[in-house]
Amino acid sequence: MRAARERGERGLLITGAIGAGKTEVVLSLAGELRRQGLGVAGVASPRVLVAEGTVGYQVRDLATGEERPLCSLDPPGIPFRRFFFSPEGLAFANAALERAAKAADVVVADEVGPLELSGGGFAPGIRTALKSPAFLVLTVRPSLADAVRRWANLPTAPVVTVAAPPTLAETGTLFDRAAGPSA
Repeated sequence: MRAARERGERGLLITGAIGAGKTEVVLSLAGELRRQGLGVAGVASPRVLVAEGTVGYQVRDLATGEERPLCSLDPPGIPFRRFFFSPEGLAFANAALERAAKAADVVVADEVGPLELSGGGFAPGIRTALKSPAFLVLTVRPSLADAVRRWANLPTAPVVTVAAPPTLAETGTLFDRAAGPSA
């Protein structure tokens, strides 16, 4: 991020698949930037998990720590793809992004996707942030990175990819017969 800012970039995209850890990365980045004296605000979208499955998302104001429901698999809400989006959650998120655009050095929007590209979701707050002098950190799925760059007019914004840690299915069991239990 520092190198991108020094090159005059306006933003950075963090990509990764669902569950790769994009939200954790932006939360960690926000904490580190604050320790360095930068004002960081915006929104993070932590998943709501039930029995290891995603049933929805919350939206967290990074300036206050307050959270609201963003979307769920079940109504009520505005239907978009597989989720129902809370109008109150979207208003809360956009208000947080608009406040961030006025005061923060770095504005985070986690996650920019098809809803934003269609003009909904966090789009109003992100558009306000794009008009500010703040540096933007946007999380996005890899397949949408180029579309988000075009939409946000950040054609040369660097892209950082977060890779999910290997799962048990990918690595085998927790017990290696030769070495014993893994750490």
